Amino acid sequence: MSQTRIFDGAHLRADLVRNGGKRLMVTFDYRVTGRTGFGNLTPSDQFAAAGFDQLMIATRANDWFVNPDITLLEDVCATLRDGYGSAHAIGFSMGGYGAFRLAGALRLDHVVAVSPQISIDSRIVPFESRYNRESRLFDPVLGDMIAHVNRHLRGTILVDDLNVNDLTHARMLQVVFPQVRLVRLSGGGHPSTRVLRAARRTGTLQRLAMQPQTGPAAVLNAHRAARGAQAVYWSAIARAASARHPAWAARARQTAAKLKAATPDGVDAVRDSQ
Repeated sequence: MSQTRIFDGAHLRADLVRNGGKRLMVTFDYRVTGRTGFGNLTPSDQFAAAGFDQLMIATRANDWFVNPDITLLEDVCATLRDGYGSAHAIGFSMGGYGAFRLAGALRLDHVVAVSPQISIDSRIVPFESRYNRESRLFDPVLGDMIAHVNRHLRGTILVDDLNVNDLTHARMLQVVFPQVRLVRLSGGGHPSTRVLRAARRTGTLQRLAMQPQTGPAAVLNAHRAARGAQAVYWSAIARAASARHPAWAARARQTAAKLKAATPDGVDAVRDSQ
């Protein structure tokens, strides 16, 4: 295994981990609250064991990879892709956006995107208020998904359908990428795999990214099996039921509070992460 920096810009970095594989797995940075620069790029042993080379793309800021470096990175990605028989990708939230945005340059065959956004441009997504600070600097031309669409892309969007904003993003992405299916991890939070993360079942996501032909059933079943024991799930149920079913919401909040009290610090932390 060797790790080489193939792109080193002021705003974006990309490292290639070579395992001698004929297939490429692309992973993306995710939004981190209070980010102050580049984080560490850590390759996956699971991808390496399955015979994938891994391209890891990182950003200095929470900018959805939309900055002056992106066109230069696209050129590097397009050249790199020529050396592989197929290319897969996985990304979480901002990273999911990155996977779709760079799907054209990478000629991706398959993507697993967890709670991705189609844009943070307020003119495209006027309902989205979570990223107002970042959206002020978002370049609508460089960030235009339609201009860089890969209509042959297949894959899966995993989304908590109780999160209206995330569900709307997912449906809009399906219009642009019609061969990508939507899988609902109800009560999963943001990103929608928080239940799986708390239950330490995120390996099912990597397997889906590597073996898309198996379908998302294992991810969905793992989520359903784990959700009843996770506070994030009951908190989501409480929010969804509060308007029409206040008694149900109250019981869900009580269950969430009991589970939070029994949860070790940090296991159920709220953040855009893997």
